[in-house]
Amino acid sequence: MGDKDDYLTAYRVFFEKFAATVDPKDQLPVNIAGYTITQSELPGEVLYWTAEYLSEINCPPTLMTTLRRIVLDEVLIAAKKNPDEYGYDADKCEYEALRLMQAVTSKVNDVCLRYLDNSRLDTLPPPPPLSQRGHRSASSAVKNLRRVMEDRHVEISNLEALFGIETTEPTGFYAVYDGHAGSAAATYCAAHLHQYLVESPYFRRDLQKALYDAFVRTDAEFVRKSHQKRAAGGSTAVVVCVRGGRLAAAWAGDSLALLVKRMGLMQLVNPHKPDRPDERVRIQSSGGVVMHMGTWRVNGQLAVSRAIGNAQYKPYVTAQPEIVVVELDGDEDFVVVACDGLWDVVSEDAVAISVYDQLMRNPVSDRTMLDVVGNDPDKTDKKAKGGGDDRAPK
Repeated sequence: MGDKDDYLTAYRVFFEKFAATVDPKDQLPVNIAGYTITQSELPGEVLYWTAEYLSEINCPPTLMTTLRRIVLDEVLIAAKKNPDEYGYDADKCEYEALRLMQAVTSKVNDVCLRYLDNSRLDTLPPPPPLSQRGHRSASSAVKNLRRVMEDRHVEISNLEALFGIETTEPTGFYAVYDGHAGSAAATYCAAHLHQYLVESPYFRRDLQKALYDAFVRTDAEFVRKSHQKRAAGGSTAVVVCVRGGRLAAAWAGDSLALLVKRMGLMQLVNPHKPDRPDERVRIQSSGGVVMHMGTWRVNGQLAVSRAIGNAQYKPYVTAQPEIVVVELDGDEDFVVVACDGLWDVVSEDAVAISVYDQLMRNPVSDRTMLDVVGNDPDKTDKKAKGGGDDRAPK
């Protein structure tokens, strides 16, 4: 059996299982944040919901990007031709989230059922060569005692493939968003920060500037929604991008990213906390205060000094990220990206040893850096062990 038969067989099994289990009457197949959606936000939301839905039904990873691109392209055309069916309010120039999500998941159903036809199945492109698949990644998380999961994470091995950009040097994107005072900000980040990264005019030539743009734009767009009832709260953000021989890490808040190389540990992040001397000076010089209320807090409330969202704390709590760039030499083993819920209770040494132990039990077949991302979305009902609290004290 040839390679084409191998991947087409796997795809056929997926589509047949999908057809046997899909419930087209399910009115809420994925969770939504509840805020309205503008035209410019449409691509990010469509790609995010499609990924959530396909992940729930165990779509093969090599097929995921192709299906997301097909769904996005068809939704953009259909929403333009029949905006009412996609929940578009012409007076407000916005989409209503629930109706849009239902139309998008209906489109996913249509696309997947279409490929039960073998003649259509044969038109699906083969998986990309290993050199273009990006780094291997794995994720795990445990929700603490909160009623709902407030955190999100994103793993995209090839941003260019997802957004239809031709390149010989794909960009891997790995992020953790630790939400507080609700999940809306973290959900918005998970849908849009990488979208805004790709849309930055600097994306192709200066990843560092593009990351800065993406953080600032994500914050500005979410803050504009702060008048909406379900667009409150904020989220810390840590992003690791790998392109060619360089790694860029950007962060706002106290989530961390640990680079491990031959048992040597390099913490990429200097966390943004109110008691960090330069952060304290910045907050106070802009008119805010730093108070000790069990822990150091901005205006006696927020335990992080930078975050996306938190409109009521502007300008003291900024979303402007810090960014570091590391030149890679090929000896790197993995990166662990996680929120404070992990790092507050497990040492960096213990985290590294745990990952090495897992790699020994299940070795990676080729020499490549493994990105380990902490914090899972609501669909797993999990969060990183421990679970720090960035909100006001009770």
